[in-house]
Amino acid sequence: MADKDIRVVIVDDERLFAELMRVALKAADGIEVQAVVHDVKAAIAALHEYKPDVVIADYHLPDGTGADLARAVRGSLPDTSVLVLTADPSAATLNDVARSGAVGHMTKGRGLTEVVDSVRSAASGEILFAPSELQRLLLESAAAPPDSSGRDEDLTRLGRFIERLDPLDRALTILYLDGNSHETTAEILGISTSNVGTKIGRIKERLRNEWARTA
Repeated sequence: MADKDIRVVIVDDERLFAELMRVALKAADGIEVQAVVHDVKAAIAALHEYKPDVVIADYHLPDGTGADLARAVRGSLPDTSVLVLTADPSAATLNDVARSGAVGHMTKGRGLTEVVDSVRSAASGEILFAPSELQRLLLESAAAPPDSSGRDEDLTRLGRFIERLDPLDRALTILYLDGNSHETTAEILGISTSNVGTKIGRIKERLRNEWARTA
């Protein structure tokens, strides 16, 4: 992306927020805002017209979600990265975004400078789920029954292990723990099925070593 501007489409039904995002991105070097739209239907049309590098989408939209948008364009626009920016911090939203093929989940409490930096990272192909968000997703979605002796401690150790993984391995591990097949995981992350199998094998081996070391 060094030799051309990063092309961005903004999708948000909060028009004032969308305008603030447009102004912030327009002021950043090397970023071109191609369109600002306010629902999934208009977003899909804009994406196929402009074929942007990055889409910044709100999660809650009048006719769907940012995750729906990511799923809709995943096959037809594989070079477009969808970054979901939302005021909804719930584990259910994070889980939906993580499974949709979006490259990241950010809350609207982040500073505009951080959002601009995330757009640059997304355009470079990075996966932008924060370790703390993935750890929270794991712990909330796999919450232990009150009478499960030692389960809470094991989940905490597992969450800390995942937090230390690189971004791709973190996303892959969450998708694996959520019960996705190798084929589905490969499609979401844009890597080969064989690569998924190899990476999961290595992560399991690291996890076994971690458990043996800390037992």
